[in-house]
Amino acid sequence: MPPVPAIPDVLRDRPFTVAQAQAAGVSKEQLLGKSWRPVFRGVWVHVDVADSRQLRLDAARLLIPSYGVLCGLTAAYVMGVDVRRLDDIDVHVGFAKGRRIRKRPGLVVCQETLAETDIVEIDGTRVTTPLRTAFDCLRWLRGAERLVVADALAHAGLVDPAELARYFAGQRRLRNLRIGERLVELIEPMAESPMETRSRYELMVNGGLPRPEVQYPVHDRWGGLVGILDMAYPRQRLGVEYDGAFHWKQRRADDRRRAAIRALDWEIIVLSDDDIFRTPINTVAEVRRALRARAA
Repeated sequence: MPPVPAIPDVLRDRPFTVAQAQAAGVSKEQLLGKSWRPVFRGVWVHVDVADSRQLRLDAARLLIPSYGVLCGLTAAYVMGVDVRRLDDIDVHVGFAKGRRIRKRPGLVVCQETLAETDIVEIDGTRVTTPLRTAFDCLRWLRGAERLVVADALAHAGLVDPAELARYFAGQRRLRNLRIGERLVELIEPMAESPMETRSRYELMVNGGLPRPEVQYPVHDRWGGLVGILDMAYPRQRLGVEYDGAFHWKQRRADDRRRAAIRALDWEIIVLSDDDIFRTPINTVAEVRRALRARAA
């Protein structure tokens, strides 16, 4: 049995093209062996390297020509705003009309009209600006995911909703322009997590409930801060919060905070993933009943 060829260090922990493999002494035929796997057509990686959003991005950079522009969810990720679910690792790249590269599984290619002022360079790659990224996500994505990106960019201080509204007003003849524009007024820079945004938009707004206040501080009668609620209806003294899969110490801290707020005659409804994604109609009805009961 012939010896298994050694893995060149330069190819061990990063994606590479066929040309780079050949330069390191690995032939096309060897790439078909068990030591390697394709990331995209024409880009490979060692089998021990785990798939991830960063790996896909690094691999895509080997394919994207200089005139391509990272956009949408990928642009937000490059800016430090990563709000996607763990299994969503596609790379999004935009091109001017007539200059697109061929799409590949995992590489989402679109055609967009971009001005030079819509583009910045990050780590040697062209990326849509935070303003343009929020603009595109509000138009392209579905449901609450549009606002998830816009909220996160605003929370990070990268986007000002008033500036975004002016940007929308200056655009013409782009797809879903008015759909995105109507959502600008729903952006909440105070929102601290994607699930908080999904709860607010999918349940409260789409469910026909009043718009809650976000990150609402509750004080005792002496003015001391007792705790901050994810969402609140202050007049009814009703709070709504999302509980994720926190570790025990965080959950115990949340329990103590909520107990202290409830002692001030507040009611708090705590939501889980099931409440939001599996039984939203029942959840909306529960919040509506609580609002009516506490308004009486």
